[in-house]
Amino acid sequence: MMRTRNIVSGTASTEPNSVEYSGKTAAPAGRKFKPLTLPQILRRNSKSNTNITAPDVPNTSSVITAPLEELLTFEQNLERNHLSAAGQQLIEREERLYGQISEEVVQSTTEREEEKEQLTRDHKALLSQIDLAVKSSLSPDEDSLEALKSAVKAIQQEEEQDRQWLKQEGKRPDWRPSECRRHHNTVLQSLVEERMDNAELPPEESNKLRSSLQRDVCGKGRRLQEDLLRVVKDVKGCYPEDMDICNFFGKMYHQAFSAGMRKIEEYGLGMDDCSYLLYWVNVAYPEILQNPELTKVINPEMFGKLLTEELTTPLENQCLTHKEAEVQTLINKVLMVEEQAWMEGSVPELRDDCYFSPLAIDVIQFINAAVKSIETVWGDTSKVQIIVCLLKDFLNSYKKFQEKVLKGSNNGNSRTVIMAILACVEQFRDYIVNKADIFPVDVKECCLSIVAEMKNIGYTSLTSPIHKDLKSQYSGLGTPVWLEKKKEVFEKLFEGINKHTQDLKGLTDSCHQELLSQLHLEVTVEYVRRLLKRKIKLRDKEMQEQAARLLCEDGQRLHKLFTEAGSREEWLSDILPKIAEVLKLQDISSIQLEIVTLSQAYPDLSEFQVSALLSLKSNLSASAVKRVKKTLLDNQDTTSSQDAPSFFSKVQVR
Repeated sequence: MMRTRNIVSGTASTEPNSVEYSGKTAAPAGRKFKPLTLPQILRRNSKSNTNITAPDVPNTSSVITAPLEELLTFEQNLERNHLSAAGQQLIEREERLYGQISEEVVQSTTEREEEKEQLTRDHKALLSQIDLAVKSSLSPDEDSLEALKSAVKAIQQEEEQDRQWLKQEGKRPDWRPSECRRHHNTVLQSLVEERMDNAELPPEESNKLRSSLQRDVCGKGRRLQEDLLRVVKDVKGCYPEDMDICNFFGKMYHQAFSAGMRKIEEYGLGMDDCSYLLYWVNVAYPEILQNPELTKVINPEMFGKLLTEELTTPLENQCLTHKEAEVQTLINKVLMVEEQAWMEGSVPELRDDCYFSPLAIDVIQFINAAVKSIETVWGDTSKVQIIVCLLKDFLNSYKKFQEKVLKGSNNGNSRTVIMAILACVEQFRDYIVNKADIFPVDVKECCLSIVAEMKNIGYTSLTSPIHKDLKSQYSGLGTPVWLEKKKEVFEKLFEGINKHTQDLKGLTDSCHQELLSQLHLEVTVEYVRRLLKRKIKLRDKEMQEQAARLLCEDGQRLHKLFTEAGSREEWLSDILPKIAEVLKLQDISSIQLEIVTLSQAYPDLSEFQVSALLSLKSNLSASAVKRVKKTLLDNQDTTSSQDAPSFFSKVQVR
């Protein structure tokens, strides 16, 4: 028996020789043979082609009872990629040569040096074979994966042997510590870099991309995705959990991809390539790492961004500046074409009996396309505000064009152009409301304000000629003739309004409704304004009741006319009846109550307007009028509703 130092465990132990010589005849009793060391046995058996050790069996003492023909030499284990078994054989030889304390074996210095040199060569051969197995780790065949499993075990054995030697004193092999794990990592890094450098797309996919840069980036991204999925599916099972091989591969691929991106970024990029590069940095690459199969074992937060903000910021500015200038040019050209057509006297196209202009559709499409492009490149809406803010300046320019059309109203096409503008303004309003989340709040409010103003100007330009034509019919309202001839004055006004409502054609349904609603309001305001001009004196109860009846009848007919034509201003039906009620009442307390009720419904009712209304009741004393006005002032501030519609503020009374 030999006494040897157990290097792996770090303790001295007495154990049988791992392999003892077996001849065909037993040794005579009491005779001792010189024990053979493992290297001697290996050399002897390599000549006779007799196997010595079983593959991947850590306890070499079991070889004593194993059938001789089933055992493998170091060379055979190496050849068959039984790297763990081959590594264990070398560790045992290493222990015998560098850690042996023998009282029975005395070897010559020359013989031991020869064995050490052979061990060094064999150790290099093992590391080379481990390298090959690691380099083949991404190969899909089963043999490569089995070789990798054995290589990983051999690496762990080498790492443990390094740790044991660090605990020992005395001479150790020149290759200790072998740092096999660190070398393994270096080999994998080189493998990843090589695979990323040589990544290519299939021809059918490559042809779909516009430039060699895009093909290069997409090819690298595809290789990264496929290889990481293979690591998770196949390679992961060849490594122990503590090596965290999936995150290691993820980091290596991230670094290789990032390095490739940085090289590309150093060159001047065209707009398409700049956008494509940002798309991969912000969207495509993060989406790859969010694959459910990868997120189970890979933590992308450990890797950081593909490119730093220092590198992406200039690219982003380049992309946004170009996109902004592009959209600005396009929408300005659209407006210029529209203005040119108006100046040339062109009448807008008639579609479904509505005057149509493609301006709003074109502008919205250009803005939308830019917004979607930026969303695609950045993966969110954080950068789109630079584009949507262009709409504010455009609407201001569009409003100036509208004003120019109105000043040139003598042009035969101005009225139809205004109708087309109103349809466009409606489309802009809907877009701003529906896309409110991408607008800065102040820009959104400003755009909606411009749109509302353009609508009001447009509708007013269409209703003003109507009021001008009805001026003579308006003039009879609130006069003695109106009261004496009863329905005759209003009948003429009614017929004129009806004719004009029939002639309001060429607008979209919604614009037509809004226009009629505005006309409904303006006619009602004009009716009340004429009444409050105080051209009639209602001297007694009978005249006041007669005037009240006329107001109610006129109010009902007006409301029916406009609502049937399309007005949605239902609340206007109460205006004339409420005024009629004030005229009809005779009791001061009742009048006070009715005035308070009127002011609650319409908080913009003024003291001056109440005075004008009460002055129609010429039988009302000055003190009574004063009491009513005081009641109004006492209750107006406490009872008014903020949601009440505005009406009396539009009634100008002198």
